[in-house]
Amino acid sequence: MQLTILRILLAPVFYWLFAVAEPHEYSWALIVFFIGSLTDWYDGYFARLWKMTSPLGAFLDPLADKILTGAAFIAFASIGIIPAWCVWIVIARDVLMTFFRLLSDSLNMSVQTSNFGKVKTFIQMFFIAYVLIAHVLHSGGLGVQAADLGASLDDSNIYYYGMVFVTILTVATKAQYIYDNMQVLRAAWRKYISHSSTQKF
Repeated sequence: MQLTILRILLAPVFYWLFAVAEPHEYSWALIVFFIGSLTDWYDGYFARLWKMTSPLGAFLDPLADKILTGAAFIAFASIGIIPAWCVWIVIARDVLMTFFRLLSDSLNMSVQTSNFGKVKTFIQMFFIAYVLIAHVLHSGGLGVQAADLGASLDDSNIYYYGMVFVTILTVATKAQYIYDNMQVLRAAWRKYISHSSTQKF
């Protein structure tokens, strides 16, 4: 749980280092993102090892991932390296999924997750790491050769089409998640809508 909270707290720190600080602290932003990603792995590993799972932890862990990746995407869009419309779609998807999870919890129903969602998270993290590494190298702090490599990696077309792919993948996982958990929507309809409508008459 502490690692999950740490990951949430690191999100605004990352945003400030990448998008606000002058000069931009790309190296520190990369370190902060690496630490956040590492806490995600350790959190899951020790939870499985010690069987220390809880409903709150199960809710906060994926939420922390969404907050960290969301902060990265907002930071990238704020300086114009990825399209803002993609970021809004990804964030809207994450908000809807969070409400969906709250809805299932209110009904005391478990939800099915798939490996597709894990692949989506991995690709998001990989894309963010790519952008960060390109900026760190291109900043010139690691020498001329590293700067030249960073210049080749720091490509607007790669950023644009990479983010479009991430967005499409994110929307696809949302569709699959809802399809796999349609029983939650049916139960919510019966409890909150159909039942209340019947009571009125």
